[in-house]
Amino acid sequence: MAWTATKPIKAGKYWYDPNGHHQAGRQKHELRIVAIRPDANGNLVALLHGEAGSAPIETLNGDWCGPLDPPM
Repeated sequence: MAWTATKPIKAGKYWYDPNGHHQAGRQKHELRIVAIRPDANGNLVALLHGEAGSAPIETLNGDWCGPLDPPM
């Protein structure tokens, strides 16, 4: 698992750095875990602020890391 600017292509939970500067100068408060899932039409969306705050994955620029493994 490594940071990349490539957007997720499958559902899961991912680290997201909206500023895309994971290699230098990253601020910890900018990182977030985002759930990615298909919407009713099968398009991937990011649940940024719960289901009501979902955004199409193609509108989000930044860096991604994941998918995260579920806890054991």
